[in-house]
Amino acid sequence: MKKYIYTILFNLIIISGFSQVSNLSIDDTYESYRDSISKSDYPWHLPIMGGKLRELGFDLPYPNGVMLTYGHSSQNLILNELEVGFNPDNLVNVDGLARFESIKANVNAVVAKYDFYLLPFINFFALAGHIESTTNVHLRLPIDIQFQTQNAGTTLGWGTVVAGGIGPMVMAGNFVQTWTFVPSLEKPSSTIVIDGRVGYMHRFKRHPDRNIVFLVGTQYLGLNPQSEGKADLEKLAGITPEKKEQASEQLDAWYGDLNDAQQEVFGGIYEGLSGWLNSPEPVSIYYSFQKRLYYPMSMTTGVNFQLSHRFQFNGIYTFLGSREQIVFGVNYRFGFKGKNLLRGMTL
Repeated sequence: MKKYIYTILFNLIIISGFSQVSNLSIDDTYESYRDSISKSDYPWHLPIMGGKLRELGFDLPYPNGVMLTYGHSSQNLILNELEVGFNPDNLVNVDGLARFESIKANVNAVVAKYDFYLLPFINFFALAGHIESTTNVHLRLPIDIQFQTQNAGTTLGWGTVVAGGIGPMVMAGNFVQTWTFVPSLEKPSSTIVIDGRVGYMHRFKRHPDRNIVFLVGTQYLGLNPQSEGKADLEKLAGITPEKKEQASEQLDAWYGDLNDAQQEVFGGIYEGLSGWLNSPEPVSIYYSFQKRLYYPMSMTTGVNFQLSHRFQFNGIYTFLGSREQIVFGVNYRFGFKGKNLLRGMTL
């Protein structure tokens, strides 16, 4: 069941890795370019007052965009308040019994995003993605089992970015909320990501609409702590018949060492595990647990390369904290033509 959690987490991480950075800049080197901008027509509906800022010489990004990203991540979690059972109406708390020696997840994700600028400095977006995870788990419950699990899921979400710049310096703050759906969980798991970045923009003199931004920042990842669902033990553990036999012997020895009161408490778990280990028939285990990251904060570094007003390329690396990931993306920008909203407002 651990694999599902990591899948949920990573999807949020890669989504937050790509925030549209404002192309706003003030630089004497580009006075002639800014003059030409101020005299050119602004053909787009959005952002609100975009035409007015164009008249002032600000080089704004095209108001709409679609982005495709790919990311890979490794991360760890802490689980507690673990309850398991073979009857959904009779779960037993096994915090004092179960111990996760190690949980390591590797996740790959592909996410598509659509965004638009409502105001020149405020961007909203919606996203959807597919994620796949492979998790290596070393578990004592009470038998010693090491197994690898695989899972796939879908994520939907939304977010907003506040961005701007003065001279070569740019700043961006990002908020993302997503819901991840996996077959084993009864309800989608929600996650919130908040991050902030500052960066330095370098422009290319021969191509004034081209620039590269180097970014550094911090990121917070908040989880919906409660998870519950069920899993097919055979698919979850995936152990061989020989390992099943060894695990059955360990289980019998553990149960035999319990006193009468303890056997009464854990009798349902013993019978369910013993039945699964000694039978070829599929068995489902029900569970509920609380989850959290070891460290919810992490560092990010990255680069945003704008080839033109149409195309941008991104790369973000996240490290420290409880996770490590790298994400790449490509962004195509466009606009819907029409009268710009509030262009005639006096600033």
